Amino acid sequence: MDKTYQERPGITRIIHLSSKFVKKVNINIKLSLLDNYWYYQHNTTMTHPAPQPVYVSLIESLRESIKQGQLQPGDPLPSERDLCEQFQVSRSSARKALAILAGMGLIEITPRNGARVAPLNAQPAIHSLSQMIARSDYQAAHLYEVRRLIEVQAARLAAIRREESDVEKLRALHRAVQENLQNPADLHRADMALHIGIAECAKNPFFGELMRVLISAYMHIFDVVWSRRGEPEEEQALFARYIEQHERIIDAIVEQDPEAAAAYLTQHIDESRKQYERKLLVVSR
Repeated sequence: MDKTYQERPGITRIIHLSSKFVKKVNINIKLSLLDNYWYYQHNTTMTHPAPQPVYVSLIESLRESIKQGQLQPGDPLPSERDLCEQFQVSRSSARKALAILAGMGLIEITPRNGARVAPLNAQPAIHSLSQMIARSDYQAAHLYEVRRLIEVQAARLAAIRREESDVEKLRALHRAVQENLQNPADLHRADMALHIGIAECAKNPFFGELMRVLISAYMHIFDVVWSRRGEPEEEQALFARYIEQHERIIDAIVEQDPEAAAAYLTQHIDESRKQYERKLLVVSR
């Protein structure tokens, strides 16, 4: 028996055990609802479709609204009463549907705010990648390969799909990099924003989110690449080279030249990787 339990006197101990039991029951109910939902979704046939519970149509409708962007992260869902009236279901069915959506991570339910669309959360992926790099500096080489695959294709699509409003946005992000060359922390944020901005010009939301994950995991790599261990002239030459590469990438996107944009970004990533490996050798000596 754990120490915490032993130290709880009388009714306090009973309440403690009761609350733990209730939490466990609630979790089991949610898991049971999810199991039922996936059963009805994946165990139907063309000739003998299994009858679906009434709450399934409510789940599908809300999922589609979230998928199509009609409901954005943070948006409130209709109240239980409104859901019941709109979909002609009972309150019990509405609650089951909301519990399943919460179990799927699509919505969050709190007593104060009710049901809302869950925010996008890339932190677990960022933490996982950062942990891999922290265990071994040489894992960064693998991350560079992944970044090369994703970001180069994003640049190619950005050159094809960019809009006029994107041009000034990219120029502004590039100016922010130039203005923060002497401040490593601000420089990292500005550089990260520029690369994410390029990915967003591809007009595919997955590129932007993937770049946020990859670039955020690059903090350790950035610290190594931009550490002031070389001669001032060497560092200034490195800064000038990266600025020039950024300008070429942006110009290619502005001129809607996809192959040039992809080539310049490939060169930029490859040179960054070489610089990282050179600095890593200096640090390890």
